[in-house]
Amino acid sequence: MWNTFPVHLLLVFGVVSIQRCVGLTKPTSVKLIDNGYTGVVIAIHHEEPESEKLIDEIKAMVTNASSYLYGATRRRAYFKEVMILIPDTWGDKAEYESPRNSTFEGADVIIAAMNPRYPPEPGTPSEPYTKHYEGCGKRAGNIHITSEFLVHPETTYYYGDKGRIFVHEWAHYRWGLFDEYPNRFDDPSADLEYFYYSDTSEIFEPIRCTRGYETHNLVYRGEGYWYPCNGDETDGYEDGCVSIPSVEQDNVTASILSGELSIDKIVDFCDDDDHNEEAPNKHNRLCDGKSAWTVMNNHEDFKDEHNPPRVIDDVTPEFILARVKEIRVVLVLDSSGSMDTSGRIGKLSSTSQEFLLNIAVDGSSVGIVDFDSSGKRLSGMTLIDFQETREELASKIPTTAGGGTCIGSGLNMALEILSENDQSPAGGLIVLVTDGDDNDVCLEMTELSRQSLVTQSVVVDAVAFSNDADDKLISLTESTGGKFYLQTDDPGSTGLHDAYVGTMVSGVKEGDRRIEIHRDLSIYVVNESRSYGVYIDETIGNKTTFEFSYLVDSTSDVLNITVMSPSETYYRSDYHGYTEDKQFRTIYVKFETAEPGRWEFSVTNLHYTGHEVFSSVYTYPSQEGVDPIIATSELSGSVTDFANGDDLTALAEVRQGFYPVIRAVVYAIIERPPDENGKTYPPVELRLLDDGTGADITKDDGIYSRWFTNYTGIGYYGIKINIENNEETTILDGSSPIQYSYTLASADPEELLKGNLPTIDGTPIYIRGMPIPEPQGSSAPNFTRVISGGSSQVPETPEGWLPGDDIFAPSKITDLVVTSAHFQNGTVALEFTAPGDDLDSGSASYYIIRMSGSTTELRNNYSSIAPIPDAQIIQGNTSSCGEFGTRELFVISVAVPTNQTVVSYAFAVHAVDESENEGEMSNLAQATLRAYIPPPMTDDPITTVPATEASEALPVVAIVVMCFVPLLMVGVIVGCLFANKHQDSPENKSEMKHTNTAKENIYTIDNVHMQSEQVIPTPSQYDPLGSIPEREEYCFSNPV
Repeated sequence: MWNTFPVHLLLVFGVVSIQRCVGLTKPTSVKLIDNGYTGVVIAIHHEEPESEKLIDEIKAMVTNASSYLYGATRRRAYFKEVMILIPDTWGDKAEYESPRNSTFEGADVIIAAMNPRYPPEPGTPSEPYTKHYEGCGKRAGNIHITSEFLVHPETTYYYGDKGRIFVHEWAHYRWGLFDEYPNRFDDPSADLEYFYYSDTSEIFEPIRCTRGYETHNLVYRGEGYWYPCNGDETDGYEDGCVSIPSVEQDNVTASILSGELSIDKIVDFCDDDDHNEEAPNKHNRLCDGKSAWTVMNNHEDFKDEHNPPRVIDDVTPEFILARVKEIRVVLVLDSSGSMDTSGRIGKLSSTSQEFLLNIAVDGSSVGIVDFDSSGKRLSGMTLIDFQETREELASKIPTTAGGGTCIGSGLNMALEILSENDQSPAGGLIVLVTDGDDNDVCLEMTELSRQSLVTQSVVVDAVAFSNDADDKLISLTESTGGKFYLQTDDPGSTGLHDAYVGTMVSGVKEGDRRIEIHRDLSIYVVNESRSYGVYIDETIGNKTTFEFSYLVDSTSDVLNITVMSPSETYYRSDYHGYTEDKQFRTIYVKFETAEPGRWEFSVTNLHYTGHEVFSSVYTYPSQEGVDPIIATSELSGSVTDFANGDDLTALAEVRQGFYPVIRAVVYAIIERPPDENGKTYPPVELRLLDDGTGADITKDDGIYSRWFTNYTGIGYYGIKINIENNEETTILDGSSPIQYSYTLASADPEELLKGNLPTIDGTPIYIRGMPIPEPQGSSAPNFTRVISGGSSQVPETPEGWLPGDDIFAPSKITDLVVTSAHFQNGTVALEFTAPGDDLDSGSASYYIIRMSGSTTELRNNYSSIAPIPDAQIIQGNTSSCGEFGTRELFVISVAVPTNQTVVSYAFAVHAVDESENEGEMSNLAQATLRAYIPPPMTDDPITTVPATEASEALPVVAIVVMCFVPLLMVGVIVGCLFANKHQDSPENKSEMKHTNTAKENIYTIDNVHMQSEQVIPTPSQYDPLGSIPEREEYCFSNPV
């Protein structure tokens, strides 16, 4: 409800078959077939208390969303089948089905506690948001909704129907659309403005899509008070002015992405007929001014007339309630003859034994199959419970190789094992490890196995043991929702280990999850010693293990291990937690609880030959209720169409619970295949960034990314991520706004003028125009993490291309912004982040900057417009480009017509490298130069009485009005006659244009009409260099 806000305002704010949907190796089971979405998974977090009401609210939200989506897509899409995934912390029920291949981590929508900073008051419903990994048209990570938002009785009143909100977020998630309103929450890189000068209508308009909203232009002055803005559509408005739509609208039906979902008539996405491409918002900036409908129609859901409009009488979704089940894994291991080369069978044996002895979690079940030309059952499903069980399973791993290759025979045997004892195989996981191609006679069998696995909802993770492995592995993992890994013969390759660790991530609660902080595979020569250091932070440390594996057989010592704690205590072979298992060739140094701080350890080769040593340090969360720092990683795709210009992007997210960890040091190590002549190449180290530039979409959201360009040829590219902190690393907490696409709350502007702010349970809701603090947080502890990013296949290279050829243009500049525009001097300052030579690596050769008086002309005819000549550039050098990531500044001289008080220009820029590869046109930035900028009105104490105090003052006001009504009537008559005569005077027209603004500043407090006495100066009276603060000298404009 509306509550009168007190004098002091407290502001609070708030990571079926499966298909790869437009990028991301994170799988989704969503399909749009015959206009119906199936495979949508909404997963409830295990910490949510059991609640039938929550399930009912989810059903109600999606049911309403289905009909709303059907109308908004013009009868082309609705929600047909939705799975609600129940956590295993809830009681089991007969109606709960198998989750098939669905997990919380892979869900499209998660229901979970929000980061308490958004907003920080417990029990207050936080707005849903969507976590974007990539740019326009690309699927996002997930939609995050809190249970409080779903069940709170006042949510709908302020945010609109929850089904509408779900469609808004679905547009972000599925089609890669962005918000069409000014939003500091998910666009911190932009210079926040709420109005822009339209070169089409030649007036100042609110940033919105579409035009035509009926609005009130208000400014927030703090302490709960809103006022009408000073200014008008001709000269613009004072700083901080925001356009808030009226509750009732007559002329608009779009846009769903404008955020005003509480307005019943908003039922459409903007199309080319009503899209406002001029508006400087994030959608226009990242989608090149394209309408939402245009982007949607280029998506695989609708492209090439897929899912044309169809009359569907009933669009009510079918809901499947499924409950999380225990983890069931079958290892399918290649023991064919090709595995006997380069020590592959030894690595397979050692790493698989390590999985069974230490990685598989208690309570999971594991089966084992090996195959050559036929599949062999080594173990049925066995519960991991005691160490003896682990050792017995480990002893069954194959250690010799020979024979042909028939992948399908191994898969069929695994399916049989998953189906034993009348068990459904659905939800089971197969880890397939192979280094070769199928024999010809097995090709059909393997394809039939794949189809059966898809039908029965079994997930397959595949490890290609070398770049010679069957390229059908990608199809197998994609169609079943699995992940693909690369294990090469090169020293340092840990793809098989990464795959085994990955099996115990999905479906395992973060509080129970094994966390790796070091991983290395190296060849040690005779007597070689190496030293390492890792940090064990306060969020981890339980059951910490330093593990070292080797492949040589020896009755004498092979390695000498020394571990030193932060307090400089040394642990060697005489320590009670130090054990060596000669059978499995592994040394362990274990600590029940490890001391926080930097640990160091050294490894010395005592064997008479050089050999490979694998070292790993892993641990578990320190205590129940404390979220560990977690890192996850994805690639932009499991297949990269390099030949046709697809980019490969490495992505990593770092967080504590749902708190983003920002400014960490994140590196990707990329293994590369040999070229067509067999030449090998070392791995590439690439630092990932979270600065909102290059491949990164949003600054400081805890998602780090970078493009990869150092291709060597056809084959598999495996990626490992190393993460550590530095002095600036921060965990964002409750005092910071979240930076993802999210839904706006609505407010009645007439109520705001009365001092009535919207609140839920006494907590105010953020309304656009209120101040937003810069991200705040606590310093992160010293920590290290290592994770796998999986692998991506490059099936083809561009014609005639050779490694080292310069075919990559500089990346598109997406953060061009006008930082100042000076009317008197006729200057505009532009800033942007320098792109690279090859996308976001290196430095470009030169820039081309173009400008126009029309944003539409610049966007549509960019290449035909002449570049800005050097003589017009006052500061900056277009021939001197900084390294990627540096800030560039250019000051441009522009013409200011003497007969105008407002002039506007649009700018765009692109970079060119030394091979004349030209980057794409940047986002558009508009500079509006104004002779006059309305200053804030002086607060009149009489007009700033809160609603409650105004009510108490009514008797006094009534007496005053009664006494002076006759005098006021005479004054009004005389004033009107004088004004009509005075208005006809030509020399006073300019003055009246501004004094009329003051007449409009009338607002109501409890039906008492009050008018500001502020006299607004005319341009001739106004000195923009001396009368107002420096911030008012310029018109800052958002990027478009």
